[in-house]
Amino acid sequence: SKVSIHVEGKAAAFPSDLYCGKDQRIALQDELTRQFAKKADQFAFQAKGSGKSGMIAVSRCGQEVLERTACRLDPNSGDIILRMEIGFPANGRTINARELEKILFQFVPECVKASLFYKNADAARLRKIIDLAEDQRYIRDQLPKLGLCAFVANGSILPRESGVSSKPMRGAVKFQSPKEQEVTITLPHAGVISGMGIKRGITLIVGGGYHGKSTLLKALETGVYPHVAGDGREYVITDDTAVKIRAEDGRSIKKTDISMFINDLPNGKDTVLFCTEDASGSTSQAANLIEAVEAGAGLLLLDEDTSATNFMIRDKVMARLVSDEKEPITTLLRHIRGIYRTLGISFVIVVGSSGDYLSVADFVLQMDHYKVKDVTKEAKSICEECRIAGQYPENEITVPAFSRKLKPIKPGRRKIKSMGTDTVLIDREAIDVRYLEQLSENGQTTALAHMMSWILDNVKAEEDIQHIIERMYTIIEKRGMEAIIPASCSGGHPVLPRKQELYACLSRYRSAKIVR
Repeated sequence: SKVSIHVEGKAAAFPSDLYCGKDQRIALQDELTRQFAKKADQFAFQAKGSGKSGMIAVSRCGQEVLERTACRLDPNSGDIILRMEIGFPANGRTINARELEKILFQFVPECVKASLFYKNADAARLRKIIDLAEDQRYIRDQLPKLGLCAFVANGSILPRESGVSSKPMRGAVKFQSPKEQEVTITLPHAGVISGMGIKRGITLIVGGGYHGKSTLLKALETGVYPHVAGDGREYVITDDTAVKIRAEDGRSIKKTDISMFINDLPNGKDTVLFCTEDASGSTSQAANLIEAVEAGAGLLLLDEDTSATNFMIRDKVMARLVSDEKEPITTLLRHIRGIYRTLGISFVIVVGSSGDYLSVADFVLQMDHYKVKDVTKEAKSICEECRIAGQYPENEITVPAFSRKLKPIKPGRRKIKSMGTDTVLIDREAIDVRYLEQLSENGQTTALAHMMSWILDNVKAEEDIQHIIERMYTIIEKRGMEAIIPASCSGGHPVLPRKQELYACLSRYRSAKIVR
């Protein structure tokens, strides 16, 4: 059963400077949720009965600090609403009132007293959490002023405990910036901090296998979110519009202009209004890139291992055998400089074997036993020796017209559900979101399902996709997630995803009626 706790601001009495801004409020809500969950674990399943009797569950927070419906603090009144699920004690289909009385009048009040009242809180700890949130926001705001798209602080711990744990690895090599890339920032609370500033432009991460290339890229992927103290990545801050793109065989594409990369298909298929129910590796990656630009990405992250080879590069030997006139794919290598210069979009790419990318890179970083070296000069020298410098000049690009519109669908009750971070279900259709690698929690896919349903119910006649998504997030900004997602929704506790993941989810919805 879904239960909510309401505490008046006067009773909770948290000082207003702890939630005076959006970042502070989200950080405080996150901490209150964590503290309530910690206390609730002590009482879970102490009330006896069959099935899930005695369960007291609240949203399980990961390493990221995210906005959740599980805890909402009103910025005007200081009122707190905390939502949870309780397994009412039962014997078969009959509620055991005496056991339920323990939960409602003993266990839950104890959890509330311990976590939702300032007088019982660790004031120094709360202050540090808010200070960290303010410092993280300060770095994020400084990135464009310093000409950076990401910052990785010295001393950060990037490797994770395991493939199924996002906690920091014990004994891991701490990050240290190469001197050529080192930037110093004076934070409002933590003072002077130094680390690697990744400048706007095209940056390659190279190195041998298992030396930390993908680990660094993964840290940059998750750097779009703030992290809790002790995570090791508290000061790994990435442009919050950054999108990780990859090949995605079999995905649906609707009316996406991929003509920058794919043209003159043998079957005569239109690539300006490209549609397919079963995309290939190259067409899917081209669509992913264009749709990321449509969603407002200022930084694109790629890993050679998960990219389509023929989208990334085409070597001179193959070009001699199959001439450019017979090849419908124009590789990213040929357009990457033009995309940066024309659209201002930066790239960070992990490269293991596509050496030609060295000739178009602004910066080259080498990972060696998890240590970073700036090898830009050596890379440029090698390009001169191998005569590939200047081989890929900056091409003029035609900026796609982002004018996709969504036709209204008849409103009505629909079944919505999510499965992990892999799938969003709308009625009988499964939307595959497993390759949206920056989704960090199950609650984000729960939110995506409800946000998709809201879009389908509220889209105006052939409304521009960018407009309706902006309209939705404006409502959320003013009135909270509950204005879009019912407080009593099924499927766990929703967590707000970024606009970029919502764009991507909508683009993969096969039943969407997208037109131009």
